[in-house]
Amino acid sequence: MLLGLLVTVALPAAAAERDVEVAPGVHAAWLVPDAHWDGRTVLMLHGMADDRDGPADITKHLAQALAARGIASLRVNFRGEGDRRRTQIESTFPMRLADTAACHAFVVKQPGVRAARLGVYGISLGASTAIETAAREPQWFRSMALWSSPGGDQFALWKDDAVAQQALRDGIATEDIPGWKQLTTRREFYESFRGVDLDRSLALYPGAFLSVRGSEDYLPQHEAEFLRIAKGRPAEALLIGGADHIFKAFEPGAPLARRAITATVDWFARTL
Repeated sequence: MLLGLLVTVALPAAAAERDVEVAPGVHAAWLVPDAHWDGRTVLMLHGMADDRDGPADITKHLAQALAARGIASLRVNFRGEGDRRRTQIESTFPMRLADTAACHAFVVKQPGVRAARLGVYGISLGASTAIETAAREPQWFRSMALWSSPGGDQFALWKDDAVAQQALRDGIATEDIPGWKQLTTRREFYESFRGVDLDRSLALYPGAFLSVRGSEDYLPQHEAEFLRIAKGRPAEALLIGGADHIFKAFEPGAPLARRAITATVDWFARTL
């Protein structure tokens, strides 16, 4: 599970952003570079029970770093989920996919956007959302970058999760996550992942592919399998030594998070 705290990591701002409603109830942050924008744009998808800014604002800082390199971005808050203070999770995986589709529809209508040069970024469950979206709409994205992505059968991820199993059995489950918040999830959330196989889906995506992971991620390393499956080129992976699922974004100076940001910005600058 992707964890987050109300702490920020200071990075220089690159451009002003504005809040937009891309569809009824679907809110996002639209950030366009102040100058030297050639239409390249990245959709940014957050992890489970987090929001568009990410833990320690890591996703917001990534968007600012992209803007500094002339790349626009749209960071979505998924319905039923996209608020780091929210304790009741009311989303499902199909809702995430629908919200991502709404973001794509919004972006391609914006003046200056070049639809042929769109990228997608996702962290944790946002990475799952990115893969599945790209499988269903393989021409939408020229390049993809994932942080801490699950792999394989998504429903199987929950088999050893006591909270997930309680929700599947009883319909609802609540857990207290130390240092973060109390989180309540429902059967519908977990059931919505039945039949989702990210390895099978990734094979349908033809674009450039990057997977970034920390060596201390609680999710198993899946990069060798991802690179074997990925059809597009380039296809690359980066393992950051000592980093956890969120790249230790709350450490002073956040050096591991900064490394992930730098690598991802360089990736999109090279492949979009």
